[in-house]
Amino acid sequence: MLQHPVAVRDAFAEAAATFLATTTAVEEHQWDLPGALGEWTARQLTAHTLRAFTTVETYLMAEPTVDRVMADATEYYRAALSDPTVHASVAQRGREAARQLDDPVGESEATAARVLALVASTLDDEPVNTFAGQIVFSEYLATRAVELGIHTLDLQHATGQAVGLHPATSSVLLSVLTGLADPTPVLLALTGRRQLPASFNVLG
Repeated sequence: MLQHPVAVRDAFAEAAATFLATTTAVEEHQWDLPGALGEWTARQLTAHTLRAFTTVETYLMAEPTVDRVMADATEYYRAALSDPTVHASVAQRGREAARQLDDPVGESEATAARVLALVASTLDDEPVNTFAGQIVFSEYLATRAVELGIHTLDLQHATGQAVGLHPATSSVLLSVLTGLADPTPVLLALTGRRQLPASFNVLG
């Protein structure tokens, strides 16, 4: 489902603000403790989360490499998740990026400021050439809001902070992610008629 561009921009901006507040609240001794996803430390998780910013820069400058045009953020996720190695590759990139992340707070602040300025100067319908195909900027930005928001929740949980996102961010995340789910069990759970399965996960 297409996201409203203004809502996406608000979601991304608020996700960035929450992420920066979360990294600032991480205590020094916590950076190299295990993260919320088990295989990452908090530093590795933060390094991975920064890709929600840096891929905006990378893909806006990329030449088309895949003969596919994706309609929306949900289709982007379906394409990305069709690769059976995607999760292992993501985990490895996070570990590699963390080796260069000496100042998580400072680098997060600098990266966010740089990318937020780029976002502000980019048109909603600007084509973005991702590894999975081409998608308009506002829909790609919705996927970045998802990544930034979800991993901020992970970092909050991993470091004992209050867990939560701004409503503007949560709204877009729910819209994108529920588009990946079978609607029936979600509707039954939302109305108290049945619990979701213990293994329920739209990101695989």
